[in-house]
Amino acid sequence: MRHKIYRILLLLSLALMSAFMLVPPAHCLPDNNRFAPEVVYLKPPVDTLTLSISDALAKKGEEVCVSVTAKNFDHILTMQYTVQWDAKVLKLKEIKDFGLEGMDKRNFGMHLLDKGMLTFSWYDHQLKGITKDDGTELYKMCFEAIGETGSETSIAVSSKPTVVEISNAAGLFLDLRSENGEVAID
Repeated sequence: MRHKIYRILLLLSLALMSAFMLVPPAHCLPDNNRFAPEVVYLKPPVDTLTLSISDALAKKGEEVCVSVTAKNFDHILTMQYTVQWDAKVLKLKEIKDFGLEGMDKRNFGMHLLDKGMLTFSWYDHQLKGITKDDGTELYKMCFEAIGETGSETSIAVSSKPTVVEISNAAGLFLDLRSENGEVAID
């Protein structure tokens, strides 16, 4: 009986040793040949939507508005992103002149305005996708110029905290090209 147990243990030991002998230690593996490879999912964009933010000049204490316009707005179903600016230069007062069906103030997150961030999320409620002419104004942002004379800030689309994501009616993601605006305090 003892011999059978020894044989079984010996066979198990040999099996384990041979299995590990065929696998090189991790420090000997090249970076591109891992046993648990990193998986990267790529969804290449099918097209590019351009969002342009206008430039403006204002005196301290004045209200200044900038427009957000679109180019290549073809069958757009959903959009989300963040707009950022220097909160020491501008203070957001109002969002108005909505250019998309179903868009209103509820599409904008106002919880980070003190940090110069406005989050945005919109979708076509009919789930068909909306097409607009190039240069169509999507909305207007109006600020109070609170910075000192000579100060300026860019107004830019970013992915923090709301990640940029734009999709069309076919369910495909689009790339975003952002043309930033700039406001200078005169």
